[in-house]
Formats: sequence, structure tokens, C-alpha cells
Amino acid sequence: MIVFISDLHFIDETAGMHNIPVRAFEGVFEDIRDYRGKPSEVKIIFLGDVFDLIRTTYWFDVPEAERPWGDINTKGAIIEAHANKVMDDIVTNNKNSLAFLRDGLKTVFGQEVEKIYIPGNHDRLCNVYESLREKVCTILGIHSGKASFPHVYDDMQYGNKYRVFARHGHEFDKWNYEGSANWSNSDYAQVPIGDLIATEIVSRIPYTIMKHVGDSIPDDQKKALKRNLQELDNIRPFSCVLEWIFYQVSENPDLREVIDKSLADIATNFQNLQYLKGWYKKHDKFLQFDEADEVQALIQLYKHFNVNSAENLINIFSRVLGSMGFCSPDDSDKDLNEGAADFLTLTPDYRSIVMGHTHNPLQIPVGVTKSGMDQIYINTGTWRKKYVQGTNSGFIGLKYLTYAIFYLQDENPGQFFETWTGTLKEEYF
Repeated sequence: MIVFISDLHFIDETAGMHNIPVRAFEGVFEDIRDYRGKPSEVKIIFLGDVFDLIRTTYWFDVPEAERPWGDINTKGAIIEAHANKVMDDIVTNNKNSLAFLRDGLKTVFGQEVEKIYIPGNHDRLCNVYESLREKVCTILGIHSGKASFPHVYDDMQYGNKYRVFARHGHEFDKWNYEGSANWSNSDYAQVPIGDLIATEIVSRIPYTIMKHVGDSIPDDQKKALKRNLQELDNIRPFSCVLEWIFYQVSENPDLREVIDKSLADIATNFQNLQYLKGWYKKHDKFLQFDEADEVQALIQLYKHFNVNSAENLINIFSRVLGSMGFCSPDDSDKDLNEGAADFLTLTPDYRSIVMGHTHNPLQIPVGVTKSGMDQIYINTGTWRKKYVQGTNSGFIGLKYLTYAIFYLQDENPGQFFETWTGTLKEEYF
């Protein structure tokens, strides 16, 4: 039996209180044990974005050259030390959950559990530095020495008993993978522009707004505003981010100028990042509207955004954001879906390809091979909360939890795989 989970996004909680409680892990794996009996073997594949070293305000307090997108050539050791500090804080704030994943799984299943860790884009640094690789192995109880973590799970290497191939999936996302189609270690180590968008824009928005708010509103309102703004990264579709911000200040007109100033400050800061200048040179194509132009358009949008004048134009702003690939989960899904279908079509030895990254759980039938074998693409979704725009008005917050299980023939006769997605609504009125 192989269990795939991804996109847990353990964080240090400086950018929000979004960590998963240990009872969620205990409940899931106890259910798997109770419902399916004793399997021949148990493998847990951590399919990327398990540790989130990007979604933190820690990087704002260090010089730009010492951030992950800074001066890697001369500041590499300092960047590594900072990354270890973030990781240590992540471990501290998730000690119970991580202790269960390290030691509790063996107790639950009554047998040894093989664990395989595949980094995604938000835990890219965990594969870049040896010190972090060793730390991840210790945290999760993985025995892999100092070698780099694999970028894929290829069941062919294990005898192809399950006929499954898996990767995180950011390889098909132009905003979160900067390497070539060779998919080498050095390709995966390259800094994608998505790292900067996640930290220098998304995480910086609540940080900057609250800095400008100061003591201008009562403490209870300030706490609520900060909590809601820190949910920005959980907005779906992400093209609704401006609507979410507008929604937070709609009942407090005095905050509108703060929003305008904050977004302008963030745009200016982003525009001045040294990494961005080199990225523009690499991606800006002559006489073609490309990703460099899309980022520039986004920055101008934030720089000149005005809440007061945007009330009647908010849908237009959202459409502009939604037309950009890094703001539209639909586009990300499309790229991954096409990549998954192409892979399975070209490799008839596999029955399924599994990926995460988009936070949208999917099961897509790809086709049937000449030998009559079904081929299916599965996306493992996320364990994070998502705020989805209502069909009529407002945003609805729901917690999601998805995992996929693949069986050997003698473990669960007649069953190849199953996926489960749970949804939890916490508030009750």
C-alpha cells in the first residue's frame, strides 16, 4: 500500500496560523488502518510542499542579498543559515504533528513504514542545502543519508508493482519552476519567480498593511483584520485577491488610504528587487506579450490601485489578474493536466501519474493503452484551508484534506486505488 499526501505547508506561523493539528494526521491514518486491515507493506510519499520556507515574514528582516533569491554565489552560507532558522521555527510550531509523522505511523500500522520525501517549490531549499536535507530526514524519520531527495517517485525502480509515477507537479508551472526540461538537480535548485510572488507580494501585503494601520483602529478590529489579510494565500481563485482586500475594508472607509499606500509600497519594493531585473532579461521577449510583461502589468496594477475608485471596477481588476497564469489556478491545472496526459500517453507501462501543487484534488481518466490498461491522472489536492468566492457574494472558508492510496493485488483484491477528500466547515452560526 502506498499513501500519497502533499501540500501540507507546515509554516513558522509568522505569516498566519495555518498549521494542521496532529489530530488530523492521527484520524486519517487510523482510518486507513481500520478500514483496510493490515497491508503487505506501507509506504508514505510526501509529495512536495510539506515544509513551507517561503510563506514567512522572516525574510523581510534580513537584507535582500541574504534571502533565497539574493546573492547566492557570495551569501550562500548565510542564506543556508537563515533557511535553517525558518525550518527550526517550523518544527517548533508543528512539533506534535511532526513527531507523529516520525514515530506514530509505525505504532498505528504495527509495522515499519517506508517514507519517501519529494520536495516541491515551497520546500525547494530542503534539497538545495545538505544541512536541511539532514534535518528533514531527522524530522520525518527517513533513512537516506546526505544524498539529494528524489524529484519523482518512479515505481519502476521498485519492480513496478503499483505501476505508479509521481512528482509534485510544479515542473509544469512556468511561475514556480525556473529550470529546463532536463529536470536535473541544478534545474530544480534555480529560484522561480513564484518564490518572490509568494513572499514579497502575498506575504508582504498583510505585513505592510498592518504596519501602516498602527494604532489607528481598536485592538479587536486590528486582530481580525490581520487574521483575515493573512488568508490571502488561501483565496481561490487567486484572481479574487483584490476583491478579498476590498471586502476587508468595505465597512471601514478610513482604511482605504492605508490599502492604497501599502499596495504601492509593495509594488515599489518588488520592482526594485535585484533578482527581478535579471529575471526580466531572461524572460522578456521582443514583440511578444510574455510572462515578463504579465509581471510588469501586475506591479503597475498594484502601484496605481485605488480602493475608492475601484469599487465599480473591481471585476475588471479581477479579470486582469485572472488572465495571468500565476493568478489563475485554472491555468495551473490546465498545464499539469496536459503534462500528466502527455506523460501517460508516452509511457504505457504506468497506470497512473500522481501530482499535487494546484491544491485542487482531481481524478482525470486519460485513456486506455493498447493492452487494455486504464490510465488515470490523480491530483492530491491539499490539507490547507481555502476561501472560495461565493456564487452570490462574499467568501466561504472551508478546510480540505485529500489523500490517495494505491494497493498491491494481494492487499485489497479488485481495487487498484482510491482517493478521499474531506471538507470541514468550522464556524457555526
